[in-house]
Amino acid sequence: MVLTAAMGALTLSSCLPTFDVNVETPEPIKVDLSMDVHVYQHGNTDKKSAEAQASYREAMDARRDRMAEIQELKNNRLIGENHEGKLSIRNKPAGEYGDYVVQTVEAENKDREFLIQHDAVEKNVSVDTVREEQWRHWQRKSFPGEWIEVEADNGYKWEQKEAAGG
Repeated sequence: MVLTAAMGALTLSSCLPTFDVNVETPEPIKVDLSMDVHVYQHGNTDKKSAEAQASYREAMDARRDRMAEIQELKNNRLIGENHEGKLSIRNKPAGEYGDYVVQTVEAENKDREFLIQHDAVEKNVSVDTVREEQWRHWQRKSFPGEWIEVEADNGYKWEQKEAAGG
């Protein structure tokens, strides 16, 4: 009797209707990925090298933490990318907000300067070479309308970046 009931349950479960479930997405899934690669040497590292690596990470982290603030200041046309690979204040607001702009730009430039010096040593090139690389990099990354310093006949001049093809 137990055997018959089990066979009946098995028979009923196999008679249940099946449903097709569509698990496809109308468009491919898009993934925005940002990654840093850090190479560490373990073992015989001196204290100075370890401190330099820690300072490098601190500067990179600080820049990442202030990225949105810098972009907001650029969007408001208060600051721009200069020919030294650093930021310049183009239009300083009055009062406490102006002080905030100055402090933010000074902190960013301090970290950029540290990273420029670090890259020059790491690449075994002059600081001026790294400054120019950074200047070109930030010119390319700037959005239309942002202030950038460009080459001119007698040095450099400030202009707002034009849209691609414009």
